[in-house]
Amino acid sequence: MAGRKYVLAAILMVLVVLSATTATLPLVKAEQKKEVVLYTHGWWQPYPRNRYNPFAPRHIGLTGLVKERLAFWDKLNNKYEPWLAESWEFKENEKKVIIHLRKNVYWHDGQKFTAKDVWTTLMLYKLFNRPIWKYISDVKVIDDYTVEYDVKEWSYLLPYYLLYRDAEIVAPYHIYGKFAEQVAKAQSESELNNIRTELIKFEPKTVLGTGPFKFEKITTSEVVLVKFDKYWNADKIHIDKIVLPYITANEVGWLYYRSGQLDYDVFMMPPAVYNEIKKLPFAEVTKVYDLSGFAIVYNFKNPYLRDLRVREAIAYVIDKQKVAQAAGGSAFEPVDYPTGILKVVEDKWIGDIKSYLNPYNTNPSKAEELLKEAGFTKKNGKWYTPDGKVFKLSFVVPGGWTDWVAAAKEITDELKNFGIDVELRTPESSSYWSEDWYLGGNYDLAFDFFGAWMTYPWAAFNRIFIEVNDRPKSQIQGQDFEKFFENVKLGGPFSGTVNAMQLTEKLAVIWDPKEQKDTAQKLAWIVNHYLPIFPIAEKQLMIYYNVQHFKWPDPKTHFNLWQAAAGGHQEALGWMIINGYVQPNPSYWEATTSTPTPTTVVKTETQVKTETVTKTATATGTSTSAKTCGPAVLVALAIIPLLMRRRR
Repeated sequence: MAGRKYVLAAILMVLVVLSATTATLPLVKAEQKKEVVLYTHGWWQPYPRNRYNPFAPRHIGLTGLVKERLAFWDKLNNKYEPWLAESWEFKENEKKVIIHLRKNVYWHDGQKFTAKDVWTTLMLYKLFNRPIWKYISDVKVIDDYTVEYDVKEWSYLLPYYLLYRDAEIVAPYHIYGKFAEQVAKAQSESELNNIRTELIKFEPKTVLGTGPFKFEKITTSEVVLVKFDKYWNADKIHIDKIVLPYITANEVGWLYYRSGQLDYDVFMMPPAVYNEIKKLPFAEVTKVYDLSGFAIVYNFKNPYLRDLRVREAIAYVIDKQKVAQAAGGSAFEPVDYPTGILKVVEDKWIGDIKSYLNPYNTNPSKAEELLKEAGFTKKNGKWYTPDGKVFKLSFVVPGGWTDWVAAAKEITDELKNFGIDVELRTPESSSYWSEDWYLGGNYDLAFDFFGAWMTYPWAAFNRIFIEVNDRPKSQIQGQDFEKFFENVKLGGPFSGTVNAMQLTEKLAVIWDPKEQKDTAQKLAWIVNHYLPIFPIAEKQLMIYYNVQHFKWPDPKTHFNLWQAAAGGHQEALGWMIINGYVQPNPSYWEATTSTPTPTTVVKTETQVKTETVTKTATATGTSTSAKTCGPAVLVALAIIPLLMRRRR
């Protein structure tokens, strides 16, 4: 009996000692939070296919997450919100713009962000003829946080280029300053060419930015970003890491959706998949204007496609309604009048000239008449060119883009049934958007976007007549493309001869609303009657988001935050994150954050005025005994019966 007392005493002593030495362990376990990781895909390929140098071809972008602009652009309302810039002044009489920069901003390598970094970026943009330099003659550093731009010409698009389009600040002076200094001192084009060559060769150690997330690594399967603790708005950021898996096909994106392995993304879905995803308990899908659509692009290198009658014949064969349905059901809407102008602003810009526009309703008889007029003949159901060859065309669209591929298959079938031999090719999407395929002009027919993610019609016409992804249309649609639109004879409500490229440049500059409308209408008429491209259908962007993992801003009351995803889903995500609108769901992460006070939301006419409905969930945890008793104490309690049993 005495021995049993000694055993009990020893056990009690162990309990006291273990309890004392592990008293803090329960608190550590209780306070320890999961690493909050958000998954969304990005446009990149494994290094070195994509490079770290922001001025090199195929560089890794990550705008909004790693890199930042001077301002955020509300696309639907054409308004700008401060980002790296705190404020700006447009001094029209002095022909100057003053930018006041945000203080306490750091590059991811720890160096302070200053006005010299803005100057460096702009000087290197000059080296690559970025559009901002059409409107400014110089950029100056006034002090560490003030930049001054000298304006050549006041332009309607100046704020767009100066605050947004060419305001992505990517070149810190301490890394790229030597190149910028050389550009500033260069006296000849040959010097600039040498600087450009050396800059493109340069390979920095990593992707560098000032954004909320720091580039950590890239593998063959994913890019990993980690929260930047010195970020200027770090207290609003409740995510530790962002992982961007390498996904190039919509079908693969759907697999991620179904398994809940993506938290936010924009893979287009046909109706059946959309309805399936909407039923998942953790998934929501909201739709916004994509501010774009897809169009057939004719390559003017093909001698037959230079003939307007052939381009028109192809347009008359195509059933826009069927093609839109094939692309994605209700998510796509066929255009009424192929002009390049978006339907959401169509009435504003071309409402009063619609009677002069051709809708190109399906008309195989008209198509046949046009081809015969152009010297084509039809034998045994096949069309032959004027020189007696089978009329054969290559049609190229990006593989993995299921909506575009489905639409292209429908078009291919329609053209084949009509008697035109079409070969459909679907190279991998990143290859498609390169000089290997579309951007290099290696096709007869191809798909491209129209509308170009801007409600002001200049962007649509700039993409049609001047450039795509900073490549000239002469590279994309044939060396002589511009010649076909230098002296265009107008008709309908207009008269005279115009240069389409010059009209597009004019639309970028003019301020007078009447003059803007007249210019846009002439360009719309040219597209409609001369068909440099054939716009077919517009789409609504489907934004998937995981409500089990994160709490998101209500799309009804914060519509413009979601609308920003048109043309840049990562940038929209970054903007929501840095303003505190994306928060870990406590029921999943066992973490608690406060709901932010909206500070950057501009309501639109399309928004529904409803109260924000927040879905709350009860956080799950371990039992009270597990939280109040340390693991060592629990172990000791567990071994008492064993010791007692052994003593017996």
